[in-house]
Amino acid sequence: MVKQKRNLDEQVITFLMKQKGSVFKQRRIAKALEISAAKYPAFKDLLRELSAAGKIKRCQKNCYRFPDTGEQLSGMISFSSRGFAFVNTESGEEIFVGSYDTFTAFHGDKVLVEKFRKQSGKRPEGKVVKILERSKKPVFGTLKRSQQQWVVIPEMPAPPVSIVIKNEVEGIASGQMVELHHLEWDNVRYSPRAEIKQILGIPENPMDDIPIILKMFHITPEFPGRVIQELKKISEKIPEDEINRRLDLRESEIITIDPETAKDFDDAVSLERLQGGFWKLGVHIADVNYYVNPGTNLDKEARNRGTSIYLGNTVVPMLPERISNELCSLEPNKDKLTLSVFMHIDKNGIIHNFEIIPSVISSVKRFSYEEVQSILDKNSGSHWETLENMQKLSKILKKNRSAAGSIDFDIPEPIFKIGDDGIPVEIKPSERLDSHRLIEEFMLLANKTVAEWIAVQRKRERLPFIYRIHPAPSEEAIDRLYDLLKRLGLDFHRPDPVTPNDIRRVLMKIESMPFKHFIEQIALRSMSKAVYSAKPLSHFGLAFRHYTHFTSPIRRYPDLIVHRLIKLYLDSVSDGDKSFFRRSLPRMAELLSENEIRAMELEREFIKIKQIRFLANKTGEWYSGIITGVMAFGFFVEISDYLIEGLVHVRTLNDDYYVYDEQNHTLKGRKYGRSFRLGDRVMVKIAEVSVKERLVDFEWGE
Repeated sequence: MVKQKRNLDEQVITFLMKQKGSVFKQRRIAKALEISAAKYPAFKDLLRELSAAGKIKRCQKNCYRFPDTGEQLSGMISFSSRGFAFVNTESGEEIFVGSYDTFTAFHGDKVLVEKFRKQSGKRPEGKVVKILERSKKPVFGTLKRSQQQWVVIPEMPAPPVSIVIKNEVEGIASGQMVELHHLEWDNVRYSPRAEIKQILGIPENPMDDIPIILKMFHITPEFPGRVIQELKKISEKIPEDEINRRLDLRESEIITIDPETAKDFDDAVSLERLQGGFWKLGVHIADVNYYVNPGTNLDKEARNRGTSIYLGNTVVPMLPERISNELCSLEPNKDKLTLSVFMHIDKNGIIHNFEIIPSVISSVKRFSYEEVQSILDKNSGSHWETLENMQKLSKILKKNRSAAGSIDFDIPEPIFKIGDDGIPVEIKPSERLDSHRLIEEFMLLANKTVAEWIAVQRKRERLPFIYRIHPAPSEEAIDRLYDLLKRLGLDFHRPDPVTPNDIRRVLMKIESMPFKHFIEQIALRSMSKAVYSAKPLSHFGLAFRHYTHFTSPIRRYPDLIVHRLIKLYLDSVSDGDKSFFRRSLPRMAELLSENEIRAMELEREFIKIKQIRFLANKTGEWYSGIITGVMAFGFFVEISDYLIEGLVHVRTLNDDYYVYDEQNHTLKGRKYGRSFRLGDRVMVKIAEVSVKERLVDFEWGE
């Protein structure tokens, strides 16, 4: 029997090898090999086994061919929401993998991919032949009862499979979202298997959105009891001897400017006109370090969280509300401890000298951005003269920063108004006012000044520090950006090397174009990710030689570390302290960067689900949008009013047969010549919305 099977194996392989390049239906192969009707079911199983082993290639609709053999490369696989995937190889190449060629891979696995010798398009194509290492990221999905067993339909991105549950868990029910672990999948003939780690909630219920997302990222919003106990021991009253040790600014005109809905105010500003045309700009930051001492449970919890997380009207704070909203919040007419940076700036915006000093303030007024903008527009109102001077100085600083090449991305973010049922009733793009820019310029200058104090003025001391760095973009990313600009008809010469000023010139050129925000998004994606580092490297995007994060210690742990180091370095610092921080800060910077990325991914997940819930009630409605991506199967469109992206599938384009031009990012009608190109403005109708799969399908209309 074994010999007969081996002979049949060889017959199948030999038949397909002789017809190399041709695709055959399984019945055609059976007929050629004279397989009887009685043996046909077993023959079908044999074909699947040979395909799973990589000896033959399974195509769509139960067709098979002899596999192509080519170069094998390793890399990480990323699935799309449509089932196909891409492998980003270690050599930097991106290989397309069809949904039938992903083997037993899951999103994020390290795989061995074999490139096909014959390519159907210009993009490299291949198939996964081996799983080298399973991703450590958890798999999430929705429970379903199927044939007397529980299975999970995985969340996208993932292969289109059902995962069989191995363990018994109390309280599980169809429709629940769960987290899985101990994933096993070695043979494509059989379903993958896994165990339930935790039940997250019901994804169909909008009120479960935030609890599910937080559990997916293993975020516990509540603070542990040991932290609460420490909070009770912190006195609200500031000791007189602490005030006496600080610069007393309680009689100064110091104001805060924050969002209307803000509950914690960690930065305040002041401005004086001096003789000779000089300004004295003061940036006063809440001295969180005074209340959060190193090594305490409160400090450890803040370090583990790394940053506050913002999910619409819900905030998962880095620090408990008693710290963030009460003790450290720079509320008006209350004595608050701060760390101040005073900068003496001439009429041309150049800093001549500065001072960093612990202080105590009592801010005189709490403004919202909208209130400040109204005062500036009307040229009258509370503290108008100071606000006008602040605006003048901020414009000088902005002009200088732009001249140096600093890139100013002005990309709107979706702002939600969420109803009582958890579904948004309104989404609108964020608006950037002059009052926002005013505070941004002052905070940027303070961060830069603090970084230069350590990296330049005290360079000889080699003081360990945490910097915010931004590496220059890769050559490949810049090539793609300038190639795209060329395809869109924008005549830009690709400089070598590319400087921040070159990117800024691109953004200035497209300022008045209809696809401005789209190009800004593309340019932003071409950039490297800004991270924290113990090395005093430059910040490409801001065109700053040295930069740090100093101005938000209530919501960012790196800023709290910077405050501690500043206060240490204001006094004499021991060799032991320097040695300790030289050892610990590099790893600390890595962890802080990882925590920041986690928070960003979590916030993006929240935005995506709320956007889709908003559109679920708008099927059949028409909107204007921009084409943000073109593929062989269709094109993606972003609705400009809501910053929501969906797909127009090529099968819905009934007026012609459309061919994909990968080089020019275009779908073009073969008969009538109509084309859909990256950056084009189009009208689309919302055809179908799947909250479960996080997918939106559009239909195009003239």
